[in-house]
Amino acid sequence: MVAVLDIKYVVFGHRDVGAAERFYHDFGLVTAGRTEDRVFLRGAGEDPYVYVAEASDRPGLRVIGMEARSFADLEEAARFPESGPIETISWPGGGRRVRLSSPEGLQFEIVHGIAPVAPLPMRDPLAFNHAREKARLGNWQRANQEPAAVLRLGHVALTTADYRRSAEWLESRLGMRPSDILFDGTPDNALGGFFHCAGGGGWTDHHTIALFPARAANVHHSSFEVQDVDAQFLGHQFLRSRGWQPLWGVGRHILGSQIFDYWFDPSGNVVEHFTDGDLVGEDHKVEFHQVSDDSLAQWGPPMEVARFIDRLPADEKHQ
Repeated sequence: MVAVLDIKYVVFGHRDVGAAERFYHDFGLVTAGRTEDRVFLRGAGEDPYVYVAEASDRPGLRVIGMEARSFADLEEAARFPESGPIETISWPGGGRRVRLSSPEGLQFEIVHGIAPVAPLPMRDPLAFNHAREKARLGNWQRANQEPAAVLRLGHVALTTADYRRSAEWLESRLGMRPSDILFDGTPDNALGGFFHCAGGGGWTDHHTIALFPARAANVHHSSFEVQDVDAQFLGHQFLRSRGWQPLWGVGRHILGSQIFDYWFDPSGNVVEHFTDGDLVGEDHKVEFHQVSDDSLAQWGPPMEVARFIDRLPADEKHQ
């Protein structure tokens, strides 16, 4: 087993890479490099890229990159029967990788040794004057209307037609652990779940990979962290001003607690801005939850579970 540290990047195919690049600039990513058929986009963190758009006649998810703790973990991953050999990565930052397929055919890469880059400048998190605790004295709150600068890739949500098989693979191959499991009727009828990375120890995101029930395996959305709630709402307004199509938001989830905002890119892929997500520790005990429309959000535009999984936009009058 390999216990991964975090998610590193996603690769998506696009028929029109230029249109994808324009959208992701408005979404808050920055072009870090390009080849004849690929554009590498980064956030403000230290990863040289978090999103790769590549020219393809078949738009959609190509690869999910996950970070290993050590080269020894790559050697372990290369021994899995569904894996290829250790390869050198020719993309920005270099490093090594092992390619492998999930039981339902989704492509993963376990990577190690990608060189970090200097962070990009961005504003500090805003201070808030709460009712009983004032942190902002004599200073005005004046955030700019601009793209919501993305710090990093936070998670991907995948659909699965075989939850138990997919969950077992995440645990046995990537060393991931469940934070919350979704069921219908009784807890032994598990349909989906939220999985966190255990390779680093200590505190980690509530989920780095989520599994949602569906008719086939695919990507549901990829999610990118922004600075704070003002960046979230201002980024929402900016994307609307540029004519892009929202799916659902802004709201706050129940499982994971993050404030969310979902959008369609030009190829129909769904991407999310999030902020203020939960963290779990090594002693976290998995919790079980009945699937229902009420389990989606604490507040935000109305949305049904089936509609969300099918990626059908929320009622426009509520967004």
